[in-house]
Parts: sequence; structure tokens; C-alpha cells
Amino acid sequence: MREQAAYDLKKIAHIRGVDHPESISVGPQGEAYTTGTAGQVYRLDLQSNKGEQFASTAPRRMLGQAVDATGNLYCADASAGKVIRITPEGKETLYATGPQGQSFACANYPVFTRDGYMFLSDSGDWSDAINGRIYIIPPGGGEAQTWFPEPVDTPNGMALDAEEGYLYFVETYGPGLARISIDKDRTAGAFERVVHMPRHVPDGIAFDDTGCLWIACHRPDAIYVFDLQTRRLELFAEDWKGEALRGPTDVAFAGPGRDVLLAASLDNLVVHRFDNPGVRGLRLNHPTF
Repeated sequence: MREQAAYDLKKIAHIRGVDHPESISVGPQGEAYTTGTAGQVYRLDLQSNKGEQFASTAPRRMLGQAVDATGNLYCADASAGKVIRITPEGKETLYATGPQGQSFACANYPVFTRDGYMFLSDSGDWSDAINGRIYIIPPGGGEAQTWFPEPVDTPNGMALDAEEGYLYFVETYGPGLARISIDKDRTAGAFERVVHMPRHVPDGIAFDDTGCLWIACHRPDAIYVFDLQTRRLELFAEDWKGEALRGPTDVAFAGPGRDVLLAASLDNLVVHRFDNPGVRGLRLNHPTF
């Protein structure tokens, strides 16, 4: 990993026209999406730096999203405890439920594998009890199955490494990051905590194409970069005033070249934009169904 220089806060741009966005998703051409706390679903125009609402799930709240090859959005419905699919025209259909058709406690963040399986974090009840879960959903949707057999601590944002050898995820109240190895038959392997972040509230993560993890922390107002090879955790941006950067809750690399870093802000009415972050994002999976 190169020596990480702190980003100039004056260079942060703001994408407006969104309502307290919490997560960011990116499509196959680098197009970006987010959702609002009142059920708004937005496209983010990187030319005009404006959000455009094209669907609504009101009053239900969506959290993380993933995008397939044709631009359908798969949203974790935290209110109803399911995963829904939203077409580019804004039509909603059910994609997945919990095991035996039950509701998830708090569906939070979906991630597609290359062959169309979906991992889903379920954060549990956000109490002091460790009762979060990681599920797997077959290509095309349906009933989820419990993937990792043990409960985990408030699993939140997730990301697969380039080789799909590990599923990485935030443990928000851990607080830190953990990973679970993925066996060749797609079953869950060993659990390992990789980063401990005392007095932080990590929320979302994304891989760059050098293999480093970018970590959005809701508290303090900061974004970090973690090098898995050296185990170094370095600060990319922090704003103790909460003005240029406030409450980042997810990060993603957008644009045709995956060279625009976006950070959602649950505490604000903008998505933060970082041009020229020094790396490109790891290409995500956008399966065809």
C-alpha cells in the first residue's frame, strides 16, 4: 500500500437532492444509487452532482443495495425484513425472504458473488446481545439459508475480496471488521476479526483494486484505509467539525473508471464525493438472471 495522504477536505464535493442517504450501490457502468430514510430510491448523476428519485418504498426503509447486469436494484428492506428488487422503471417485486419465508430481523446489506449467489447481513436487534446473522440466497432469489452457523455482532456493510476467498463485513458495535473464509463448495469456513476500532462506529466498506479496504465510520466523521497485507490502518479523511464530511455510513467507487469515491451520509442531505482518491475500486459483481 502506498503512503496514504489525508484528503483535502476543501476538495470534497456534495451530491445534493437526497434525504439522509445511508448506503451506496454501483452498477455495471459505474452508475450510482442510494436510498433515503423515508423510502426514497435515487439515481446519482455524477455529471450534475444531483440525486434523482425514481422509486419509493415509503414508509419502508431500505438499507444496502446491489445491482445486477441489467440495472435492477436489490435492496435490503429493513422495515419488512426481506430483500426486494426494483427495476430501472421503479417497479418493486419480492426477491428473497428469510428461511421458511420468515422475516429477517434487520436486513442490512447484500453482496453478489460472481455466479449470482447473494450474501446478506442481518444486523439483529441492535441491542447489547450478539444476535446478527449472515445469510446466503440462491441465484434468482427465494428463501435464504443461514450461511455462518454462529451469531455475529451487528453485521453491517460487506464486501468480497477479488478472489472471493473471504467475505468481509463490519461489526458496527464490535467495533471493527471481521471476515469469514469461503470454502470451495461455498460453505462458510473460519471466522476471524481483522480490525479492532475502539471508540469508532464503522458502518460501510469497499475494496480498491490494490486489495485495501476503505472503511466509512459514522463516528467519528472519518474514512480509513486498511491494508490487509501490512495490517496498517490509515486515515484518508476526517472532519471533526462535521462540515465537509459528516457521518459517513458507506463508501463505494463509482464512475466509468471506478475512480470516484462516494460516501453516504446518514446525518446529512448529501452524498460526499472524492475525486482522484489515488486508486480505483475493485470491480463488483453484476450477475445476469
